[in-house]
Amino acid sequence: MTREIILDIFEALILLGVFSFLTNQKKYIIENKIKTGLFCIIYVVTTYLSTIYFNNNLYHTLFTIVISILLLIFITKTNLYSSIIIFSLFFTIIFVTETLTQFIEMFILKVGLTQILTISKYELIFIVGSKSLQILVLIILLKYNVFSNKIKLFNREKSLFSEFLIELGIFSLFLFILLFSVLDIENNKTYDTLIFSAFFIFSLIAFIHLKENEKLININNKYKVQEYQISNMEEILNIIRQEKHDYANHINVIQALCCLNKPNTVERIKEYVSKLSDIIHLSFSYLDTGNDYLDGLLSIKNNYATQNGIDFKVLIDESFSLLRIREDELISIISNIIDNAFEALRLKSLDENKEISITTFLDDKKFCIQIADNGDGIPEEIINKIFEKGYSTKTKEKGDHGYGLYITRQLVEHNNGIISVERTTLKTKFLIEFLM
Repeated sequence: MTREIILDIFEALILLGVFSFLTNQKKYIIENKIKTGLFCIIYVVTTYLSTIYFNNNLYHTLFTIVISILLLIFITKTNLYSSIIIFSLFFTIIFVTETLTQFIEMFILKVGLTQILTISKYELIFIVGSKSLQILVLIILLKYNVFSNKIKLFNREKSLFSEFLIELGIFSLFLFILLFSVLDIENNKTYDTLIFSAFFIFSLIAFIHLKENEKLININNKYKVQEYQISNMEEILNIIRQEKHDYANHINVIQALCCLNKPNTVERIKEYVSKLSDIIHLSFSYLDTGNDYLDGLLSIKNNYATQNGIDFKVLIDESFSLLRIREDELISIISNIIDNAFEALRLKSLDENKEISITTFLDDKKFCIQIADNGDGIPEEIINKIFEKGYSTKTKEKGDHGYGLYITRQLVEHNNGIISVERTTLKTKFLIEFLM
């Protein structure tokens, strides 16, 4: 009984370790000792009770699966979908390490599964071997978890990797059921070989499928970015056509003044040309940020700002070409914050000073983007809530707003960055920091 309790505690800690890896909370177990203890106690008690009440290996396993997912939901506060992903990886690790240990033990020691499970010395080798492998896998995952920050693991709509983990978990469960409930374990040496081979082949096929889907998504994203750029260029051309038409009218006015030859004609023409020069200076201009797609976006935003009496400043001290981020995601991040700034300035009167500034700089190996506006600002009591899903200060109608800044934060964090907001006396400043 003592051994079973120790093994169950070990499994509970492995499950929490997988949770820590996938949620990027390396120190969860250390920092949440009470929750960890409660998790282990409930896991041990329920597992022990299921062993007593369920003689069938299959029923015991299914009951453990349900309990594990429920513990993740209620103790770690993880949603159902994420809990399924976490348990899928956990079960895959357990199944693969135990099957591999059995496989090695059978071929080296020339024993069957029945002997491994019933004879003490073989069982001890199996336990030590499988648990050592599980610890090794978990250490590797926790040490080299950089990629877990770069995938949208728990985004049900966009994460291919999460689907891959669920597929592995389901297939591992299927093989487990096949091994212990359908096949004859007396002849398990052959079956173990076939099952291990089947798992390897399935994993390889699933991984290839994952990579192919990633390629298709990348192609689709590139197409969307190009489509967006074409749309921007069309809008730029429309602006140029409009300005060409306006300039033709201005020339006609100057020509008419010359033809009329009234007193002070020269002074009046000079005055008109001077005003026209100011208009041209404030009119559409193409910006150079180091990213062609962003150039198009900011040029459109600049034109909108000019039409609405907003001073739009772009100060590029560090080129956006330094950033390793998908163009469509960069466009979404920048446009969402700028649109938020436009919204903040919308209620200001025409004669009030309106200003939006975009600045880039490097700070301690971090590429920083600061977007500031002098709008009414964000109330202090809600400033920490603006990145929450569905939260908005614009309307009380559900689903109408509240996703722009939430999506922005998701995209920033997905690209190993941090976004923060600061309210000063005069300005609201959004700061985005990407690790170089």
